Amino acid sequence: MTTTPPTGAATRATQDRAAASWPQDAELLAALEPWLLKRRWFPLKGEAAPAPGTLSILACQEPAPGVRSLLIAAPRDGQGEPVILQVPLVLEEADALEGFATPGQAPGAHGLIAQTPTGEVALVDGAHHPAFWRAWAAGALEAGTVLDEAGARAIIQRAERLRVTTGEQSNTSVILPAPGPEGAAGRQDGATGDLIVKLLRVLAHGRNPDVEVSVALARQGWDRVRTPVAWSHLSWIQPDGSTASTDSAVACTFVPRADDGFELFCELAATDDANGPVRDRALALARDLGATTAQMHGHLAAALGSAEPAAPDDLVADLRQRCRWAMTEVPELGSRVESLAEGVERMLADLAALPALDRATRVHGDYHLGQVLHEIGGAERWYVLDFEGEPLRPLAQRSQADQPLRDVAGMLRSFDYAAAVGGAAHADWLAAMRSAFAQGYEEAAPARDEQGRAAAGVLLACLELDKALYEAVYEARNRPDWLDIPVAAIASLLQGPSAGQEAPSESPS
Repeated sequence: MTTTPPTGAATRATQDRAAASWPQDAELLAALEPWLLKRRWFPLKGEAAPAPGTLSILACQEPAPGVRSLLIAAPRDGQGEPVILQVPLVLEEADALEGFATPGQAPGAHGLIAQTPTGEVALVDGAHHPAFWRAWAAGALEAGTVLDEAGARAIIQRAERLRVTTGEQSNTSVILPAPGPEGAAGRQDGATGDLIVKLLRVLAHGRNPDVEVSVALARQGWDRVRTPVAWSHLSWIQPDGSTASTDSAVACTFVPRADDGFELFCELAATDDANGPVRDRALALARDLGATTAQMHGHLAAALGSAEPAAPDDLVADLRQRCRWAMTEVPELGSRVESLAEGVERMLADLAALPALDRATRVHGDYHLGQVLHEIGGAERWYVLDFEGEPLRPLAQRSQADQPLRDVAGMLRSFDYAAAVGGAAHADWLAAMRSAFAQGYEEAAPARDEQGRAAAGVLLACLELDKALYEAVYEARNRPDWLDIPVAAIASLLQGPSAGQEAPSESPS
């Protein structure tokens, strides 16, 4: 990658960085190791954390003076290939570090101090530094990985105004706001509206589905995704000598005025009035979200095609393996859920008895209320975000065609979380939301006959159980106070269909 020549204040900043020197690799890794272990996006937590001194630099690119993009390998303890982390850094004088902090972020998220033979230097996390994003956008323009050249150039123009988001994420997102009315001259950046760039932190060989799917849907013309304007690739040499590559970041148009889906439904659950306007609004939003989900599946099939599905027995084998993984990772499930193993096998036997599954398509893969935004004003549409899939699943699995009902199961589970976290004011709120979502999905998707609806019900129940077991692992590792939510769902699913667990009608062509 290359970057445009710096001018003015950028020139002075480049000169200041040039006056400092990078630590040697060993010193750099020693400084980075404790910093990485504290990052929200670092995936190896607790007992899975790499042993001290075992990190290594897999690749290093220098897209601009004082800017490095590192690929760091973090070994898994006896579990195969190492985790590959993207860690961009910008070199600064030590006293400049705090100027890159973002209010509300975890302490130290913006970078760290490292020791060199000539003294201390600051290693600023690239996501927090304009120099990295200017170099990144220039590299995307040079590589041609853009849908909108004006948008990519706008990133270079707006880099000084970057704002790193503070929510819990497995990646890092940065907002690049458009010039305000007082900055009319800045409109020469050629793009309207704010932009958001997602820096992917954990990389694996192959296309990243979040980038691949978002670009495909935008090219297909669906207006419920944030339109990508630019993206990037990184390459490295694997231990066997082969070259690997993947998507490393993507910039999209931003939806500036929108409600987070999870926060919105938590509020609606807490303020529910049973038969009043609050409940009516929640039901309408859930139905519209169901219709949006069906539209998403139709556009995914049109943009990326469909495939012959796995045989029911093959899906059962995959689900059984994931169930056993969850029960091993969270041993207390066996004591907290009565007859867990036997109940799982009963459900999987019903799935195995199905004659066939629907055609497979690409799916969202990690679909829940936190992955959707509801527009404030304007058309008040739902927008779907983050097509990366479940972060604990291997990238190759997340890129495979799957059953669209997996996304439906994920969203149904998310309503369960909204009811629990929001403290639903009335006991029937959850069943009502599930039913409205399922109704919206069914009305917008191709119809099924009675036999098809029954088969979909069996499949949906198994996929929802699979999702609840995955949630149990995630909560046990990251939010143990929330473990009761998936545990209660697992117990309920093993008892049979719950209220509102309708099987949506869906069969993509």
